[in-house]
Amino acid sequence: MKKVIGIFTVLVLILSMTAPAWTQSFSPSDAVETVGQGSINWTAGEVYATGIGVPPPTAVNPAQSRAMASRAAQVVAYRNLLEIVKGVRVDSETVVENFMTKSDIIRTRVDGIVKGARIVKTQYMSDGAVEVLVAMPLAGALMDAVVPDSFGAKGTMPLPPPSYKIPSTVEQKQSMPQQRPPAVPPSVQPEKRPEPQKQEPKAQVPQPAPQEKKPEPPKTVQALPATPSSGADQSSAQFKGGKATGIVIDGRGLGLKPALLPKIIDAQGQEIYVGQVVTRTNAVEQGVAGYAKDVNAAANNFRVTDNPAVIRGVKAAGAARTDIVLGQSDANMLRELSKKGDFLQYCRVIIVY
Repeated sequence: MKKVIGIFTVLVLILSMTAPAWTQSFSPSDAVETVGQGSINWTAGEVYATGIGVPPPTAVNPAQSRAMASRAAQVVAYRNLLEIVKGVRVDSETVVENFMTKSDIIRTRVDGIVKGARIVKTQYMSDGAVEVLVAMPLAGALMDAVVPDSFGAKGTMPLPPPSYKIPSTVEQKQSMPQQRPPAVPPSVQPEKRPEPQKQEPKAQVPQPAPQEKKPEPPKTVQALPATPSSGADQSSAQFKGGKATGIVIDGRGLGLKPALLPKIIDAQGQEIYVGQVVTRTNAVEQGVAGYAKDVNAAANNFRVTDNPAVIRGVKAAGAARTDIVLGQSDANMLRELSKKGDFLQYCRVIIVY
């Protein structure tokens, strides 16, 4: 009976001590979302939670007291971590808890993943209490548990096809010079061309007519800036040129919320990036996108390597505002850049919010 009373007392003391004595420190450029008794570092791609345990009054000796307080702190930290993970946004419509509610298998898997979280730090306080900080990654096991099997582009990695196309084009180019010998007959044609040239000066009178058509193209150029007044077609891209190695989407001031599966769409609502481009394997292993709160830090992040393009988002979309909309000009540019590289397939995307 005394043991039951002692355990009950410990639980009451644990639950009453909800304020953490210290918190995890992050880089100033990290995008961190504080949730309950922990936080989500979307830049590092990890979830953190703290738990506090106090020694029971029935402890036999200091060693036993510390061990029991440490164990109690771990239990509370895992419980807090589970509550934070349940609220992680998967996409604009769902959170992790939605999948756990629908499937007992997913709930069991997520529970096991949380209980396997690593202990980052243990702090022993002067009054005998113990505080534990635990962490677990968003990518990997958690993504594999909640991302549907039907998610992602079908097929293999995009690298092998180009390697096979390159030699075929070379062979075609090598075969072209063998067909160039018939280029000799055109040499006969230049001898006939001087005769029409003598007739052309006689027809120089109608030449002013094409000069009147030349001013027309500038009119079309002037019509293009007229449409950007709405902001939808005005390009905001910053790119040094060449082959893009990644993309940074500037979504500051749009009320954007981070998620595991954010989408990039154009002004017409057409998807540019996520399930139609990324394979499920890449999404699970690397995470669909990284997050930051500073554009310069994002552009220098290893995820987008050394030559990323920076594009400004127009607005946040979706029920939970996790998707980002690009202006039509920027959307077209992103599509063109993606055709020349494979950065979207490999999830080399960072969203600044």
